[in-house]
Amino acid sequence: MPSESIIQATASSEIEGLRRQLQETQEALLAIQGGSVDALVVPSESGEKIFTLVNADRPYRILLEEMSEGALTMTADGLILFSNQRFAETVKTPLNHVVGSSIYTWLNPENQVILKSILTIDPSEKRRKELVLLATDGKQVPIYLSVSKVSLSGPGDIYCLVTTDLTEEKKIEEIVTAKKMALAALKSSVELEKSLEESIKSIAYTVESRDEYTAGHMKRVGQLASAIARELGLPEDTVHGIDLASTIHDVGKIAIPVEILTKPGKLSKVEFMLVQTHVEAGYDIVKNIQFPWPIARMILEHHERMDGSGYPQGLKGDEILLGSRIIALSDVIEAMSTHRPYRFVVGIDAALDEIKQHRGTLYDAQAVDACLKLFAEKRFTFS
Repeated sequence: MPSESIIQATASSEIEGLRRQLQETQEALLAIQGGSVDALVVPSESGEKIFTLVNADRPYRILLEEMSEGALTMTADGLILFSNQRFAETVKTPLNHVVGSSIYTWLNPENQVILKSILTIDPSEKRRKELVLLATDGKQVPIYLSVSKVSLSGPGDIYCLVTTDLTEEKKIEEIVTAKKMALAALKSSVELEKSLEESIKSIAYTVESRDEYTAGHMKRVGQLASAIARELGLPEDTVHGIDLASTIHDVGKIAIPVEILTKPGKLSKVEFMLVQTHVEAGYDIVKNIQFPWPIARMILEHHERMDGSGYPQGLKGDEILLGSRIIALSDVIEAMSTHRPYRFVVGIDAALDEIKQHRGTLYDAQAVDACLKLFAEKRFTFS
């Protein structure tokens, strides 16, 4: 049985230990009251728990406050013990309302499950994940979350969370994705456009192959029309549209009997009227194809004249597209300079005299001037 002196010594030691704990507690309370220690008192089943951040750690706290990322500490059940201002701004909530609340306040059920699963991951494994916070104003904020477990003396686990706002990054990703999609669509559009052009040109070739006298006619009209358009200073994209329309401008002749197209001698009035329908037939062939240029309209108008004497609508002046006026002029030059079954070749000089004589009346004046310059100064020739 222990002696009385041993019992007294043990009691004295226990009393001294209790006295020291009481003194430390009193000092902590005085520090809390004096504001030198930040503390959060949390009620629990076993009584109140006090979590503190002592002034010795103040440099680290300043670092956390100045971070561009959100930073917070929380208990295993999600109770926020500390938050910097950045996280409060992210969730659009006053800082004093963030501390003491649950992190799950700003997570939908799906993201709550994700966070809980992250907390159960072995500390040696990567604890990072993209989540979406629900701000107080209802806005969804994409974040990149990094979690680490802190080893502290005392009951319960403490977790440190760092949140990086990905809003701007996601916007950039959306812009990049949109541009990639636009480029893919443009590429697809260009490929489709090329395929359409080749298909229409194949039809045009079929038309020309039915009539040996006009074989290559549309191609040569395209050469001259493109040259005139460039001489007028039109944008290259516009030139390309005029070139395409030129090279298929007589596609409607596929609807005209070959016997009429190749008939030697003068056509009857009825036959000539039938030939005139080729512009409308050509228009009908291409009108539903979505070209970036008014191809169908240029085909329809390439026999219109400035004074309204052309067909099929009798349009005048600016009622006729510039592209149509250029093709009309080129068509006349090419047709007069090559042989036809109903007449012998007239020649390029006579063709140029024709457009000079009817400059501004039948043919667009600027187009005529550009055409004359091409032949006189730039030695244009059909190939």
